[in-house]
Amino acid sequence: MDKRVLTELGIISVISFILFFVSTNVNPTLGGIYQGLAILGIVLTMIDISYGKKEIFMINQSISWGKAIMIAGASYVVLLFSSNLASSLAETIPLKELLGLLGATAPIFSQSPSINFVIFAIIIPIIETYVIFGAAIDIFSTIFKISPTKRNILSTKLIVIIIVISLAFLIFHTNAKGIENEGALILVGFMGFISCILIVWFNEYRIAILLHLFANSIASVGIFT
Repeated sequence: MDKRVLTELGIISVISFILFFVSTNVNPTLGGIYQGLAILGIVLTMIDISYGKKEIFMINQSISWGKAIMIAGASYVVLLFSSNLASSLAETIPLKELLGLLGATAPIFSQSPSINFVIFAIIIPIIETYVIFGAAIDIFSTIFKISPTKRNILSTKLIVIIIVISLAFLIFHTNAKGIENEGALILVGFMGFISCILIVWFNEYRIAILLHLFANSIASVGIFT
């Protein structure tokens, strides 16, 4: 097995054990959901390397860490600018009616700001990006026989895959963000779309993970302090 795959599976396995601790000592619901997501990521990766062709890895060796951080930072600025569009769309798109059946229960976190910060700002971004964006793009690309590279980024199949994954990311956050905050949910959808584009264009998960880390870290300062 490719060493890059072993490294990725090792990282996700370690995070899964951390999430087991979260599920037993911090927040059973949150820990259980994300531990399940981590296990799903491992399963999808194993299926992809066994029956398909894994084309995207966590790190593209041709891109330095400095460049990756700069790209992620620029992408976060784009995300901030898109917040105005999200607010405008929230006034016209009836997300309450479309997604109301999915529920809107906000998770209850423990009383430790430091533990919450690590979970929300570090653990969750890695798991969500790896599974919902990275593993999903790879395995759907295998299923629909399209190479997830920037030369195919305008192909109908890849565009549909990206849009579906972005919507799935939005729906996944209905419980975390709260259905009443339609602007926040639309912004989450934009973030999902940007993350997918970053993964396909740069052929790695790392930049999208860094974007997610920036977004969640900055948001968590206001939530847990």
